[in-house]
Amino acid sequence: MPDKLEYLHDLDKEIMLSYFSLSEAIAGLLGEFCEVVIHSLNAYEKSVIKIINGHHTNRKIGSPITDKGLQLLKCYQKDQSNTELVYFSRLNNGNLVKSTTHIIIGHEGKPIGLFCINLNLSTPLDKTVSSFMNYDPIPPHYKSENFITHPKELIEETFLKAVTHIEQHTTKHSKLYKKSIIFYLFENGIFELKEAVPIVAEKLSLTSHAIYKHLREFKNNT
Repeated sequence: MPDKLEYLHDLDKEIMLSYFSLSEAIAGLLGEFCEVVIHSLNAYEKSVIKIINGHHTNRKIGSPITDKGLQLLKCYQKDQSNTELVYFSRLNNGNLVKSTTHIIIGHEGKPIGLFCINLNLSTPLDKTVSSFMNYDPIPPHYKSENFITHPKELIEETFLKAVTHIEQHTTKHSKLYKKSIIFYLFENGIFELKEAVPIVAEKLSLTSHAIYKHLREFKNNT
């Protein structure tokens, strides 16, 4: 609710708004058993300015700050610790909740908000599992993200993807074949890795100078 942030400095407003999108991402990843809350520190009596899945705690926008939030802010004044890593609570209905609360720090180094994640551990297992499932069919060999331990591995895997993609509509004998592969890698940010140019140059039997020439052309056209 950006209009609730008008009292903040523009830089602090940007910081707070970045947590709005983060809250959507976390709630989307973990599902309905996860409540995500953002508190403004402008008025403790109605501090909640963003809440997702608030049905777990029966809160909504305009609800007040919690005792844990106040305690964490008090502790921050003493030791500058801005995160309560993990703690457990019981809701009024008896449900067990596992939580973490992080103090949002503004551009002047002062607290401007609270970012809280609450997991309802009493959610039935079938509902918890279903929240992690993708209801669209996923191809057996589908990979949307590569978790790698070395940059070279990422470069080589993405190069293979590029070849597979380009060869669907361009033959190896085409003059555009190598340039298309380089452009694919450029578009996917691979050349941000220092080792990328020499590795790609070797695989395409080109010089590093030729790769850089293409990259300059791509950058000039964007």
